[in-house]
Amino acid sequence: MAATEELRHSILATCVKRARKKPGRTAMMKYAYLLQTLRGVPLGYRFRLYNYGPYDEDVLTDVRMATNSGMLKSTFVTYNNGYGYEFELGEQFGDNEADVATTVAKYDEDISWLMDKFGDESAARLELISTIFFAICDKTRQREKDELVGVVHEIKPHFSKETIGSTIDELSEELNCVNCGSDL
Repeated sequence: MAATEELRHSILATCVKRARKKPGRTAMMKYAYLLQTLRGVPLGYRFRLYNYGPYDEDVLTDVRMATNSGMLKSTFVTYNNGYGYEFELGEQFGDNEADVATTVAKYDEDISWLMDKFGDESAARLELISTIFFAICDKTRQREKDELVGVVHEIKPHFSKETIGSTIDELSEELNCVNCGSDL
């Protein structure tokens, strides 16, 4: 396994381990995006805007590979409005936990920060949060709040401008440290 692939799988498995609730695919995607964009973790993903916010197919490929190797376990779940997947640690995680801990040690604080800040968020809220950061990183110039609300609302019209604005206010500390490092 390549070093980047090992880091990615280890970080994703560690996120699942530390998550307060079983994350789905959207949450896993946003965890990777937020770690790379806000904390500078060198995952090497190339995110672009998609239906549920920032997206890179390679994240789902890495989740599938970690599942196929037994590091993660995927469960199909149904909801009132559709279906999805939830992830938990797989049987092979325990056998590899020491190696995983060594691999992610340098980023342990970043993963803890992610879970402290965003570990309780729903997939829909993670979608909004990551889209706000994506909109900030889309331009090199600083945007005023009203302009940022408008841009995010154009991308995600199912969120009200009030919800977007209050989320921006809640994220003010994180907005000041945005890395926008798409080549990490």
